[in-house]
Amino acid sequence: MLAIYRQEIAGIPSLILRDTRAPEAPVIVHYHGWTGDKGSLENPDQSLVQLASVGFCIVAPDCYEHGERRSEAWFRAQFNGWAFVCQAMDKTRAEAPALFDAVMALPCSSAHNPQVSGTSMGGLIAQMVFAENKAYVSMVSVVGRSSFYQADAWCRQAQQGTWCDAWCAEYATQSHPDRFTDRPVLFIDGGLDTDCPAATNAETTRLINERGGQAEHFVDQEVGHARSPAMRAKFIDWLVAHGQPRALFEQGRI
Repeated sequence: MLAIYRQEIAGIPSLILRDTRAPEAPVIVHYHGWTGDKGSLENPDQSLVQLASVGFCIVAPDCYEHGERRSEAWFRAQFNGWAFVCQAMDKTRAEAPALFDAVMALPCSSAHNPQVSGTSMGGLIAQMVFAENKAYVSMVSVVGRSSFYQADAWCRQAQQGTWCDAWCAEYATQSHPDRFTDRPVLFIDGGLDTDCPAATNAETTRLINERGGQAEHFVDQEVGHARSPAMRAKFIDWLVAHGQPRALFEQGRI
């Protein structure tokens, strides 16, 4: 039976999805996008529902200034958008180790094959979290720009020379492809996306694999900054293949 419930994990409001027939299951920590939230008990993201149904324990936390954690300061995004977003991403990155430890301590969590994923800004967070936590066996970033810099040329020019410009250089995947060569990673993009152009992640994939990595890039040429059925199917197939929930059950390891 599928259970969907809210729980605070390491003080962070999170949505948990899992099949209660399994005493424990491989974990997927999924970070959502900037303007989205973790879903609701009544209307959770259907990709996460499918993953829970095939044997994963899904934890979808609210990042800083997301969902239940959005504060009155959120209006700053309208005036100093990228600096505010970078600050929220860095705070979420900093709290990720404690969140991971608390997630792995849940009674429903298996120690086998934890994975991290994210959508849009959550994809950027997933990339940072993955690079800093070697316990994750794989990562999926959906419409998450691996350069981290603003896509808009005017905003990019305004950002140059600021602290968040240096922050992006420090943490952006494309600036440090060597951090992503030891485990499989997948970038999923929409070919019509102007916020996170597919060409950016195509170049990042090339840089990672040039150094001996295991990066893949999937592009649906018919959509923009969204998640099409084909993109969702790729997202699910990848996580199933690398999490191997059914194989772990059959081997009696969980």
